[in-house]
Amino acid sequence: MITCRLSALLALLLSTAALAAEQAPATCDRQGSEAQLAACASQDLAVAEARLADVYGRRMAGLSTEQRPAFERLQRLWQDDRAPRCATATRGFQGAMQQLQYLSCLKSVTLLRLDDLQRQLPRRD
Repeated sequence: MITCRLSALLALLLSTAALAAEQAPATCDRQGSEAQLAACASQDLAVAEARLADVYGRRMAGLSTEQRPAFERLQRLWQDDRAPRCATATRGFQGAMQQLQYLSCLKSVTLLRLDDLQRQLPRRD
């Protein structure tokens, strides 16, 4: 039952994203409309994901060959959990506000993972 609802919610989010892609993209304006705020949130998420990719690569480079599969598995588990977690957290919102909240949730979860990986990096004293 919960899986069906999550699947339906994810399908709704994907269809909303597809519809938004067909429309002229909103420009980021932190004082603007919900769509403009969502454009800012999308940019913020992209920056957080780029930072995460960098730190993940540095952390991976510091691991032995034997440690890498477990580390990769943990990252995949985190990635697989992120979207459904945020979809569930934002299901009470609608329209552009739902998109804004969903992107903000993804960014927050990404920044938490980034912080976790940064703490695992060797210290440069």
